Amino acid sequence: MIFELATGDYLFDPKADEKGFYGRDEDHLALIAELCGPFPLEVTQHGRVASQYFDAEGYFRNIPKLDYWPLYDVLHQKYKFRSQDAKDFAHFLACMLQVDPSKRASAKQMLIHPWLHITAKDKNGCVVCVC
Repeated sequence: MIFELATGDYLFDPKADEKGFYGRDEDHLALIAELCGPFPLEVTQHGRVASQYFDAEGYFRNIPKLDYWPLYDVLHQKYKFRSQDAKDFAHFLACMLQVDPSKRASAKQMLIHPWLHITAKDKNGCVVCVC
């Protein structure tokens, strides 16, 4: 949701292939991989439905080519975030977007992330609304 507030777009907006080669769920997984990097082999080989989406080598069964576009680049190139802002926000989001749950930050950990802390410099750049 915070990505949507910052950009006005969904972070992931999966769609089924028009020709029926893959559905929304597989597209969603592919979008995650394109943004966050390939899934670890242990993730692609375990799980109740992993074999429905991934082959034995960890590649998508029905999506032959992924267009990787790292989060920093998306923020900087597509949304025109300044370089440092894109770096800081990408790091904040990446902590929550880890595929491996054991590596994913908790809500408590995210509360102390530097991106959430407003500095005096930040306050000087804010627009004040007087109602």
